[in-house]
Amino acid sequence: MQVQKKRSSIWESSARRTPSVSIKSGGKARPHSTSSRKNGDTLFTAGDTVRETGIYEVLHDSAHRVAHEVVMLSGDTFPPCDTCDQRVRFRLVRTAPYIFQDEDFAE
Repeated sequence: MQVQKKRSSIWESSARRTPSVSIKSGGKARPHSTSSRKNGDTLFTAGDTVRETGIYEVLHDSAHRVAHEVVMLSGDTFPPCDTCDQRVRFRLVRTAPYIFQDEDFAE
């Protein structure tokens, strides 16, 4: 019983010492989404305009390279692959804001 009391008091005291976190932007959420919630299995092709900044899975034609992830910025154009050219596809994995487009980090 004494051991349980001791653990309980340690946990309680450490919980009291946990600093509160304040959010600089006044608590505004900076949402991101996953493709399953927002875009499903939409595939983008080379030449398409990137609609949302985020992490995209790159799917190459003819399996010359395994799928990999890249960051794409909204407004840019999905590029062709040096090997599979226009047959490369991109799938949004998760939106994520670009740090320098964030109001707290803008240049």
